[in-house]
Amino acid sequence: MPFRRGFILLLLALLWSPTAMAEKIAVFPIEDLSQGPNGVDFALTEYLEKDLDARGLEVASQEAVISFMARNRIRWLGFLNTYHILQVRKELGADLILLGTVSQRSEEPSAAFGMVLYLIRTDDARTVWSQARGLSCNDIRHVLGIAEPRSAEDLWPIAVQDILENWPKDMGLNRDQDAVSEIAEVDLGRRYVSSGKKVTCNLRLRSIEEGDRPEVTLRVRGKGHLRMKHKGGNLYQASWTASATEGSYPVSLILYRPSGKHKVAFLGIYHVDNSPPVLALGIRGLRLHGAVAFRDRILIIPRLLEQEPVSRWGFSVQDEQGKTIVHERREGNLPKCFVWQGRTDDGVRVDDGNYQIVIKVWDQAQNMAVVSERLALMHNPPDMVLEAKTRGQGLVLDIRNKGRVPIAFWHMEIWDDDGNLIKTAEGETLPAEVDVALPESTVECVLTAKDILGNQFRKEIKDLKLLVSQENVEGTATEEWSMEF
Repeated sequence: MPFRRGFILLLLALLWSPTAMAEKIAVFPIEDLSQGPNGVDFALTEYLEKDLDARGLEVASQEAVISFMARNRIRWLGFLNTYHILQVRKELGADLILLGTVSQRSEEPSAAFGMVLYLIRTDDARTVWSQARGLSCNDIRHVLGIAEPRSAEDLWPIAVQDILENWPKDMGLNRDQDAVSEIAEVDLGRRYVSSGKKVTCNLRLRSIEEGDRPEVTLRVRGKGHLRMKHKGGNLYQASWTASATEGSYPVSLILYRPSGKHKVAFLGIYHVDNSPPVLALGIRGLRLHGAVAFRDRILIIPRLLEQEPVSRWGFSVQDEQGKTIVHERREGNLPKCFVWQGRTDDGVRVDDGNYQIVIKVWDQAQNMAVVSERLALMHNPPDMVLEAKTRGQGLVLDIRNKGRVPIAFWHMEIWDDDGNLIKTAEGETLPAEVDVALPESTVECVLTAKDILGNQFRKEIKDLKLLVSQENVEGTATEEWSMEF
């Protein structure tokens, strides 16, 4: 009797032990759209893991989940295709997957928080539960305002608990094997294609006997049947042409057994996209004569007006003859900005003149968008002219700017032969006139100027009276000028 009583107690302990019958769940990092494309909230992810652990679920470690994402090159949060779902079951041993997206997180005018959770069963890749919740501080009012939430961070524990209160009790894990359990690997190729492109599905089944080999058929767009070709071993393949209409199209598998029975499984979704990305450029520079002018470097900010994944991009600069002097092409998303310093790919400084920048972007369906902008490189000093004519006992100095870039300011100093400053003048616009009363001795003039791009000019006239007999100050042996950067 003591032995029987001890055995029964041990059996009951095993039956009621949470670890003996625990379902294992993998919580993937929670996507946070409030942080921008592919933002992530690890604090919220950890909060969900602890809550599910307290409910008796076995939770896969976050290190194991991150390692799985790296091995399988999963770069986007909030979504897993059928192949990756099956791999989670195989590699992590998880019965369930929890995906989530923070759809709203704002502080003004009233703090608000919203999120959606999805629960996926790994043995058939089905979504078995989904809940959404949104809250704002205006929704929660306590007596005397005590312990009321005041920020989005205060709201998310409340929203999460409201969602998890509806956690499903039965997720159908203990049932017969269906078609998905016989799938070893699925590859639908690119998730995004344009109309008319070829879509190919490769399917590998688990080891099966030759006499029990099923007939494998696909159902695309919810209609019709496309028989998959047996490519040897357990590999099957089928191809079709992408629909002429944009949209998302499900692909399902039907296995027909020699016994006459058939099984159906959802494989995944492919998307038909015929619209190129909507791209715009923000350029920080001064627009002059139909081009954006700059002196030594220019900042170019590409903006996708409608957020979508980018597969690759190209950046180039062309001179006035259409020759490409800068070219760069890379895979992945656009960088936040480009900076061109007026040099070729070889690092050689280019001359003043007009140039064209061209940016190309390809989306996941290989639709291309092109945007360009005309630039004007101007790093030479202002083209200043100084002329003089007599008026009574003095001179009238005429100052002009022949360059294309407007002047920001100019400054003139006139010194006598003894080093005394006898006249100063300055201004922000040209042309301008300056009256000078001349002494008998030699008079020196120093003219400096700076244009609105920052190019600087300096000219020294050793004897100002010599200008009276000259038509143009340029080319005289008595003057000096220099560029300053």
